[in-house]
Amino acid sequence: MTAFALYDLDKTVLRRASFTPFLIFAARRAAPWRVLLLAVWLLAMAAYKVGLCSRGALKGFGLRLFLGGRVTEARLRALGEAFADHVVPGWIAPGAARAMEQDRAEGRELVLVTAAMHFYAEPIARRLGFADILATRHHALDPHGACRIDGENCYGPEKPLRVAAFLAARGLAREACTLRFYSDSASDAPLFDWVDEAVLVDPGPGAARMAAARGWRVARFAQEG
Repeated sequence: MTAFALYDLDKTVLRRASFTPFLIFAARRAAPWRVLLLAVWLLAMAAYKVGLCSRGALKGFGLRLFLGGRVTEARLRALGEAFADHVVPGWIAPGAARAMEQDRAEGRELVLVTAAMHFYAEPIARRLGFADILATRHHALDPHGACRIDGENCYGPEKPLRVAAFLAARGLAREACTLRFYSDSASDAPLFDWVDEAVLVDPGPGAARMAAARGWRVARFAQEG
């Protein structure tokens, strides 16, 4: 059996969400005046909350809003590397560091499975010693000269599809693998229900009840020591 430990990024490996902090970080470096557009971004997030747009559309809007046009692949990679330096190791949840160490000791291959953008999630994963990463892909330059999401946002039901494709590309049958998955979000239920061992990280009372009902283990990553 080939053993994998799959990890979500935001509020699982990291103590907090990463997308809005990345947008602000990138704007400050590339065009500081764009930080003034934060109020527009907050309105866009509110529109998503009430169902006026999808998560993928929201992300695409945020990238265009804070990065502007003519963002080259080289520039995105440089911003991603700088952001990874900014968040590692300070943003790493203590329990995540312990879990990753334990999974490696058990011989599991670590794979980051995240809705975060690949251009900054990949350097974070690399600094933490992940073997591979499945993240939201992008076009550096779309026909209008901006950065845009390529394909589906790696979120919710997309995650088990991406993991299945990853295993197939490795020539591995699902039944020949053992999969453990850590995430803070009940929105990852499709992947939780697909793996052998589901670990819900730092749940609130409602999510903890869901975990108990569905047989998911609970872990506390935010706690020190």
